[in-house]
Amino acid sequence: MANALPARGTPTSESSPAWRNVLRKAYLFTYLRGWLVWSSYRAQVALTLVGWLVPVFLFFLLAVFLGAAGSSIAALDGDSYVAFFVVGLAYQGFVSNLVGLLAQRIRNEQMMGTLEHVFLSPTSPGAVLAYSSLFGIVLNVTATIVILGVGWGVLGVHFAVSLPTVVLATVLLAVSSTGLGLVAAAFIMWTKQGNPVATFFTLFTQFFAGVLFPVSVLPGAVQFLAYSVPLTFGLNALRSGLLQGGSVASNAAPLLWMAVYALVSVPLGLFLFHATLRRTKVDGTIATY
Repeated sequence: MANALPARGTPTSESSPAWRNVLRKAYLFTYLRGWLVWSSYRAQVALTLVGWLVPVFLFFLLAVFLGAAGSSIAALDGDSYVAFFVVGLAYQGFVSNLVGLLAQRIRNEQMMGTLEHVFLSPTSPGAVLAYSSLFGIVLNVTATIVILGVGWGVLGVHFAVSLPTVVLATVLLAVSSTGLGLVAAAFIMWTKQGNPVATFFTLFTQFFAGVLFPVSVLPGAVQFLAYSVPLTFGLNALRSGLLQGGSVASNAAPLLWMAVYALVSVPLGLFLFHATLRRTKVDGTIATY
C-alpha cells in the first residue's frame, strides 16, 4: 500500500537527521571497518609502530655521530637539529600518507573487485571514499603525535607551543595536500598500477621540503623547487608554532601560501579525478586492474 508505514527500525528523514547519518557512517568506517580489522593483525600493528619510530632514532643516532645532537645550528634559526628533524619527520609522514591515502583505498577496492560496487552504492562515490579514508587519517594523526611525543619524552626536544598556529597550519597543510591526493587517486584510476605520484612526493619532499635539513643549505639553483609543495611552507609555520611559540600573525606568509596552494590544487585534483572517473565509466574499465 502506498500509505503504509515504514517498517520498525527503518530510518526516516525525521528519525535520522543528516548529521546523525554522517556520524553513523563515520563510526562504521572508522571503528568497525578500520580499527577492528587493523588491530586484529597484531604483526601489522607492531610493524606500523616500528615504521613510525625507526627513522626518528636513526636520524638521532646520525646526529649524535655527527655531533649535531643538542646543538643549535645557525641555519636552523636557533633550534636544535633533533627538534628540527623530529618535527620534519612527524609532518612529512603525515602529509605523504595523506597524499597516498585515497589512491591506496581505490587500489584496495580494485584488487578486491569491489570498486564498481562502491561507485554504484546509494552513497555518493566521493563520500564512500572519504569515509573509507577516515581511519587512515586517524592513524596519520596518531603517528604524528607519537613521533612528537617521543621527541619530547625520549630525545629531549623542548616545545613552546602556540596552539592556534599549530592547529591552523596543520589544517591548511592537510587541505593543501588533499589536491595532490586527488591527483594520485586519478592516476591510479587511469593506470590501474602503482602509486607513482605519492612515491615521487615522498622522495621529493625528503630532499627538497626542509624535512631533514634547511632549505637554505640547498644549492641556490634548486632552492625554488622547495616552494613547489605546501609541506615546505607548512614546516616553516609548524616549527615556529611548536618550537618557538610563533603566533599566527608572525607566520602569516607561509599560512597564506598554503591557502593559495589549496585553492589551486583541490579544484584541479577534483577536476582530474572526476574526468578520469567519467572516462573509466565510458570505457567500461572501472572494475579492471
